[in-house]
Amino acid sequence: ARIIAWAGVVAGGLLIHANEQMLRRGEIGLARALATGISADGGVVTRSPLDQLELVELLSMLRSVYDARRDISPEWLTQALSRAVPALMGITMGDGALSCWQGSGPIAADRIEAAVKASAVIARPQRQSREWGYQRMAAGGTIVVMDGAPPPMVRYEMPGCASTLALELSDGPHRLVINCGGAGGCGVMAPGLADGLRTTAAHSTLVVADSNSTALHHDGSLGRGVAEVELQRQELEQGSRIEGGHDGYARRYGFVHRRFLSLSSDGKELRGEDVLVPTGKRRPNGADFAIRFHLAPGIEVTPTADGLGALLRVEDGPLWQFRCRGGTLAVDDSIAVDASARPRQTQQLVISGNAPAGGASVSWLFRRAG
Repeated sequence: ARIIAWAGVVAGGLLIHANEQMLRRGEIGLARALATGISADGGVVTRSPLDQLELVELLSMLRSVYDARRDISPEWLTQALSRAVPALMGITMGDGALSCWQGSGPIAADRIEAAVKASAVIARPQRQSREWGYQRMAAGGTIVVMDGAPPPMVRYEMPGCASTLALELSDGPHRLVINCGGAGGCGVMAPGLADGLRTTAAHSTLVVADSNSTALHHDGSLGRGVAEVELQRQELEQGSRIEGGHDGYARRYGFVHRRFLSLSSDGKELRGEDVLVPTGKRRPNGADFAIRFHLAPGIEVTPTADGLGALLRVEDGPLWQFRCRGGTLAVDDSIAVDASARPRQTQQLVISGNAPAGGASVSWLFRRAG
């Protein structure tokens, strides 16, 4: 909001005749707001994809005002745009629309494309960002985006979500694994549904004892939970590998959640492992867990006879196989919020089990079969 306000002051200074003082004051204020509101890797501090898109649109429009006045835009404005655009592109899926994080829905590809074109920034999607917090793996038309950071602890316009280490997966223009999404500024949503979409269970990740990795308060703020996220990434000849871990369940249950992801170089296999590791600071008593993979609407799920896998048929798309080991697999109902903030019925794969005091490990695999 501070960036938007100062951008208005700058635009006013440019458009109101002989108002040099307003312009210079606005430029100083906007430069400071951008310095505190955008991370070094170009992501807005709210960690919201919608806010990131609106940031790119706003700065592009402001630069157009400079162009209309035949004035040169400040270097810091150009640099902010050049950092913000790759960060925005890094959280798009194979259909060109946004992935769903921090209350944002799958905003359509045409708006993303228009914003990037208006920015005049030529860049590749950002693969990894420590402060902005999202990791991207891409190979052979397959794209994986993972949340590799704590949720924003300061309350912004859209309440934060407990989504650390969740992922989304797409194959070409087809979405496979999603997060349930959010209103994303598209309209009014029932309070109960909006609160539910913030939970860890509404994201494709592991949940301990049906509790959130970061506490969610009814006023939209966040409580205790994920404070530190460890992350390592390797780019190998065989593909990309990410190792991540968070301490969101350490204080309450004595476990650290670690997630390992490996995408093959041809994009045909995404291997994963979710591990609950005792912290050593507090002896765990054991806890139930569930690993959820919310599926995009329209995917037909057929469980295998051994109860350890499923076939995922994508409408007008490829066939994918899912396998797991270390827990009990079930297919359950889920919802997906579309770009118009309307909930749609879909399904989810749920691997459940119990972690004893010594911890637990569950491995799983998505493999393209056709």
